[in-house]
Amino acid sequence: MNLQSGRRAHFMNETAPLIDGLYASARRLTGAGDTADDLVQDTMLLAWQSWERFTEGTNLRGWLHRIQINVYITGYRRARRERLARDRAGEAGLAMMTLTDAQEAVTAPDGGIQRSGLGPMLRAALDGLPTEFREVVVMADLGEMSYRDIADSLGCPMGTVMSRLHRARRSLARSLTEPTAVVPERRAA
Repeated sequence: MNLQSGRRAHFMNETAPLIDGLYASARRLTGAGDTADDLVQDTMLLAWQSWERFTEGTNLRGWLHRIQINVYITGYRRARRERLARDRAGEAGLAMMTLTDAQEAVTAPDGGIQRSGLGPMLRAALDGLPTEFREVVVMADLGEMSYRDIADSLGCPMGTVMSRLHRARRSLARSLTEPTAVVPERRAA
């Protein structure tokens, strides 16, 4: 048995008895069975990815429930931001595609990110951002990387990542909702 399969077996032995409790908690949070299943799956995936950071002998049930609450809150906030962006786009009469909606269209076969699947307005707005802002938007919204992973990748503090991401998203929203912010294409004479 190799190290990876031993690690996986240990994870499953420790967490399997707690899955029913996670599901019950997810049902209370979401109110729907399918959404609860997704929440438990996302929780277990994140727990597996973070398993090396769990300290043996501490409260595993509490750790898993904290992950679940964080996953739920993140999903709720993302859905709220998407609804707001769609509402703003509807008010401005634009057919806007949010970054998270575009994610499936921009994932390259090798797992990397390709921006060619984005609509022309969104691509232009993204290209109009300064490099340091564009990097964090692509990593966070298209690549779904965590703040910590982005900070490690860029070699800057997490607070800087959060600040850049906030400013970049605000600039993108402004570019997509203000018609004057979009540069018209040249026509051949």
